Amino acid sequence: MTEFRLPALGVFALTAATLLPFAASAQDMPPDPGPGMPEMLPRHAPAGTALTLSGTGTVHAAPDRLTATLFAEASAASAAAAQERVNALAGMAIDAAKAAGGITTVTEDYSAEHNEGGKAPAWTARQTVRLTGADGAALLALVGQLQAKGLALSGLDWSLSPDRRQSLTRQAEAGALTDVRQRAEAAAKVLGLKIASIRSITLSDHGMPRPMPMMMMARAASAPVAPGAPAEEQDVSASASATFMLTP
Repeated sequence: MTEFRLPALGVFALTAATLLPFAASAQDMPPDPGPGMPEMLPRHAPAGTALTLSGTGTVHAAPDRLTATLFAEASAASAAAAQERVNALAGMAIDAAKAAGGITTVTEDYSAEHNEGGKAPAWTARQTVRLTGADGAALLALVGQLQAKGLALSGLDWSLSPDRRQSLTRQAEAGALTDVRQRAEAAAKVLGLKIASIRSITLSDHGMPRPMPMMMMARAASAPVAPGAPAEEQDVSASASATFMLTP
């Protein structure tokens, strides 16, 4: 006697037909984000309207570091004699800065040149000494003393120390983020939408503020007189760019 198993095939066909639509719809769904993660929208669901804006933030602050650029110069009949005098002047400046405390020193641009054209003395030596400190009044007083002892002052520059600049940059960045957020909220209100999320944010600062140069001072030959160097406020700026997603 022959047996027929068509009902079993029918059950299989029905099961496959039932599962296929489910499998197809599952492809359009994102993976399970896992516990504690926000639920993700389907891949093909509308994400809303993208709005990209930029904002700026600026902080004004007085500089906290003064740099004095001095140079020692001497002329003599021989290179050795000229260099000996310059070395003595530069060494005196470094020793005085160490004794004062709180001042960093940098020596640079050492040169010894022969004077052309038969001019006497025949050799001129020169070296630059930079003194930097947070106490502007103390540094200026020291500069006056060094001028009286034979060094010349070529420049005074106020600037922001790295720590101070970093702190001000963070404040400027916060201002830039606040600015771009307020602009986005205002735009969304005009459009009759609301901010649903932020797709991306980019932050950047506008570089190191330039030092504030003071007028060059001449070499002093009499009693020490501290040069003047008023500290003017400097600007630290940052910008922010963000893309907001708006929904009804």
